[in-house]
Amino acid sequence: MTATAKSPLLGFSLALTLVLVPLLGCREESQGERPTLVVLVVVDQLRGDLLERYDSEFAGGIRRLLDKGFRFTNATHDHGKASTAAGHAAIATGVYPSRSGMVGSDWLENTPNGWRSVHAAEDTLTHVLGLPALPGRSPRNLLREGLADWIVATDSSALVFSASRKSQAAIILAGKTVGQVYWITENEGRFATSTFYADAYPAWIDRFNREAMPRIFGDSVWEQTMPANARSLTRRDTVEYEGDGVHTFFPHRFHEEVRDPDRPGAQNRWAYRQIYPDAAVAEIAMEAVRVLGLGRDDVPDFLALSFSQTDAVGSTYGPLSREQLQNLLHLDRVLGDLMTFLDQTVGDGRWVMAFTADHGVLTVPEYLQEEGLDGSRATQEQLSVLRGTFDAFREDEGEPVEVAESLADSLRKLPFVADALTLPELTSGPPADSFVALMRNSHHPDRWIGGWGSQGSGVVFRFIESFLSDPSSLGTAYGSPYHYDRHVPMIFFGGGVQSGVCEDPVRTVDVAPTLARLAGIAIPTDLDGRALFQ
Repeated sequence: MTATAKSPLLGFSLALTLVLVPLLGCREESQGERPTLVVLVVVDQLRGDLLERYDSEFAGGIRRLLDKGFRFTNATHDHGKASTAAGHAAIATGVYPSRSGMVGSDWLENTPNGWRSVHAAEDTLTHVLGLPALPGRSPRNLLREGLADWIVATDSSALVFSASRKSQAAIILAGKTVGQVYWITENEGRFATSTFYADAYPAWIDRFNREAMPRIFGDSVWEQTMPANARSLTRRDTVEYEGDGVHTFFPHRFHEEVRDPDRPGAQNRWAYRQIYPDAAVAEIAMEAVRVLGLGRDDVPDFLALSFSQTDAVGSTYGPLSREQLQNLLHLDRVLGDLMTFLDQTVGDGRWVMAFTADHGVLTVPEYLQEEGLDGSRATQEQLSVLRGTFDAFREDEGEPVEVAESLADSLRKLPFVADALTLPELTSGPPADSFVALMRNSHHPDRWIGGWGSQGSGVVFRFIESFLSDPSSLGTAYGSPYHYDRHVPMIFFGGGVQSGVCEDPVRTVDVAPTLARLAGIAIPTDLDGRALFQ
């Protein structure tokens, strides 16, 4: 079940000249050869404003993307529940979560035996290869094929390689194809896959886990290396509402931040949440190109990479923290090394990349308050009132439609709830406003997200803007339909793409069809997104 390497001697040289023009108001022409390697890069939790905020500090791969890529500065996710699985699926499949089924990273699913909690990549018929105690993973819950599947449908000899720290990210980006798909296990600090994809690990993966991963995960101190003048671009480094509330500043040391550093796997678990997995993902991608011969003949191959540490760092320290800038500078270097390697190995102009993110994030509410802006964090009292509102609904014995309407009315009266909708209001007729449209794109009748007992209630709701529903006093989160959670970068770079900037609104469901168009891959006719170049 494992893919075989391609010989660089296969095929023959065929240069196709393309003239690719954005379909919007921006009319920048671009030319180039048909690429032989399609690269999809997704950065977890990279909010759309951060690249501009830190523009002056980038010198590697992000610098190349900003200077030489075609940027769409007004790109958003057009679904109302921002999450890792929902965002990756919108990017990879070209359809909204309501159709891909990826309504969240976890959801409550309506089954003949009642509601049960489901992880986006859950598959009880499989297990993690070599680690059978870990829960099985596969794309079984993904209801749509994606870019990887379109590429393989065009030529069955095309190779698919996908990697991430997170299993759901690596799996969703690879669509439903049985390619080479790997993610990092937290305790072991190694790349793994499931029995859905393979019966045994290739020798090169075993070698990488044995030799490269201990080196990458072995660093026990995360240092601050940014120039002193760059620190003014972030908020101050020492604040009580980030990290664990104690270790809130550089350097971050394994032996100081882990309670039991001698426990087996402790170093791996600490490194898993720092910057190191991004370096591991880039290194295994380069090894895959070497060993498998990705992009080395005239059949387009697919390389999908999801870099997760912007999410890990951002949720813990916040998007404007010193730690987040340091992490992005690390990602900039990692991407730079990868892009240089692709130039040298695949060939400049023979690979094309899309760069985007699965969602944004809310600025830490306490910092918003310091800046005189609206921002609040839920209190236990508010959450108790919310639970009580749903509990009262369960005790109401009236007609279901009337009960749902009553519940929605009660929720709207709560000062921290912006709106509540019954299912008929959500799913029937023209949407009353843009938020209804966004929530509709996140709704699947058998898959509910959001908790609070909303499954079966016939009601969905949203909190007020800049309200963090997590009562913890630390860090931040995402999951709303507001712009800060939906605005992400979108840049195309490489073969067939010239530099340019477009400010017209575009959507992340446009990424997969645009990459497919650039690579000459046939695009399904029933997508929610469209190719942005003709």
